[in-house]
Amino acid sequence: MADFNEFIIQTENVSRIYEADIKALDNISVSIPREKITVILGPSGSGKTTLLNILALLDTPDSGRVFLNGRDVSCLSERESAEIRNRTFGFVFQFFHLIPELTVEENIMVPLMIRQPALPLSAHRETVLRLLTEFHLEKKSNRYPNHISGGEKQKVCICRSMVGDPDIIFADEPTGNLDRESSFELISLIQTLNKNRGKTFVIATHNENFLKISANVIYLSDGKITIRSQDGTINLH
Repeated sequence: MADFNEFIIQTENVSRIYEADIKALDNISVSIPREKITVILGPSGSGKTTLLNILALLDTPDSGRVFLNGRDVSCLSERESAEIRNRTFGFVFQFFHLIPELTVEENIMVPLMIRQPALPLSAHRETVLRLLTEFHLEKKSNRYPNHISGGEKQKVCICRSMVGDPDIIFADEPTGNLDRESSFELISLIQTLNKNRGKTFVIATHNENFLKISANVIYLSDGKITIRSQDGTINLH
């Protein structure tokens, strides 16, 4: 296993088999570098989301091992996995999963209230408003999700993923529901957060524009790694 001071997550020979003996992942070994952007590319059904879910402790492998900061986390209980996810990870998904009855500010505040229920609401609000200002969303704070654009919704989701200051942010097809302009804005935002805050990103996507900002690329096909690159330069054509 590689040095865990350099790599925040590693897998060794991970496989995941679904019903009807469908092998979603086949003997996958990867290393996710700290404070870098890792992109998992591949066509639909290649195993991108399955690998992301295993790295994020949302799923468990049928064989092989997963390490977080050098600790074997392959066989944790759901409670232990949830504690790590809440403390260490942030999540961004293709479908925004914003609560329609809550304002932008309230949606972002939800993870803080779960993590730190003893803190007063004013403290949570101060944290959220600081992030909203950084993301240029302060004028949208009292709006409801149905009253902002798709690009703004995804910015809110990234803001929500950052609110607990996680070590790693996992994103599954984050530009999947965005138009071209909003997609480029989101990619630029992720690059800025990585550079300015040193956040580790793991992104599963079919959007090859993410290659421009990635330091580590994993290309999957039929559950196997067919291409990998440590400098983000690969030729898929």
